[in-house]
Amino acid sequence: MLEVEAAVEKICQVLPQQKRTEVVALLDGLGRICAEDILARVAVPTFPRAGMDGYAVRACETQGASGEQPLILPVTETIYAGDSPKKGRAAKGSAVKIMTGAPIPAGFDAVIKQEWTDGGKTEVKIYRSVVKGANYGEIGEDIQFQQKIIHKHQRINSRMIGVLASQGLKEIRVFAPMKVGLLATGSELVALEEDLSEGKIYNSNLYTIAAFLKGSGSEVVFAKHCSDDVTALSQAIQAGISQVDLLITTGGVSVGAKDDVPAAIQNLKGEQLFHFVNMKPGTPVMASLYQDRVILSLSGNPFAAVVNLHVFYWALLAHFMNCPELSLQQRQVRLAADLPLTKIRRFIRAFEADGKVSLVSACHRSSVFQNTLATNCLIDQPANSELKKGEHVTVYYWKF
Repeated sequence: MLEVEAAVEKICQVLPQQKRTEVVALLDGLGRICAEDILARVAVPTFPRAGMDGYAVRACETQGASGEQPLILPVTETIYAGDSPKKGRAAKGSAVKIMTGAPIPAGFDAVIKQEWTDGGKTEVKIYRSVVKGANYGEIGEDIQFQQKIIHKHQRINSRMIGVLASQGLKEIRVFAPMKVGLLATGSELVALEEDLSEGKIYNSNLYTIAAFLKGSGSEVVFAKHCSDDVTALSQAIQAGISQVDLLITTGGVSVGAKDDVPAAIQNLKGEQLFHFVNMKPGTPVMASLYQDRVILSLSGNPFAAVVNLHVFYWALLAHFMNCPELSLQQRQVRLAADLPLTKIRRFIRAFEADGKVSLVSACHRSSVFQNTLATNCLIDQPANSELKKGEHVTVYYWKF
């Protein structure tokens, strides 16, 4: 069987990278992937500004000022944030009362904070000296004109939104989201609005995975149910494949009599990239290529499906959007209890806090899902390993 990393690489070799872009309103760019390098079109600030409330002065004129021998300067005006100085270049031997963020008139090179003065209005007593540049924000102190502020393929976060707003940008060009279709297979599944009858279960996988995809920023083009029937599944795949960049199916990938996904792919003359991967749960995970689109087929068991999705999807999304920061977040932490020997690589639901990771339940069946609500990560236990309390292990965090 393939290792997870080799299986991911097989898909990435045939999954193209996103080229389509779109322009969105600035706030709608949050979480999107920037489609171009963005250079500053204005310096921030565009004028020298005061770093605190006080008095704009020439630093050299304050030398020697003290409580015993204060420097006394006439105050020629008061400038608030948003004001434009009324006078031109400042006269020597003068000061300007100024507030934080206000423009500093030409000729002054420092701001002495108000606490070091008597706070005078028409003249001010200055009790300490100040050095050139003190509390003085130069033009471009924050952002230089033509500085690259956002790189192509970066994921836009809230801080970037603020920086872009400081440039007066109302719109941003981003890559179009990955379009994903979802087919949940299984004749035992019923819609949420239906009553349960014997042998039936609600189609929870459809909602879990659709929510996961939406949270990641991808566009869920369709999320449908398909019964266990090779012809019906083939038709559903054929009808939806041209609408998406990636098609995800759940269920029907093992070796049972009703595991129809491999037969449907064969029926459509699609190319199987791999079937079965060295991982547990979700060993039967499968990937195929049909009409130049990737089909990722997950296990039908709820926890196994989510593990398959978590391990494969983020790597594929990072590749498709050419944005490495979308990849799984991992960390080395200490194990809080022994893990018994496993022959096959295992991904175990767990909770990490303060650098230690522990199991949340004695039940690890792939059909059991509710106890994942008490988890925040998966432990990656290598094949043929027995892990002891205190050892460092790799954990992969749930993204949301």
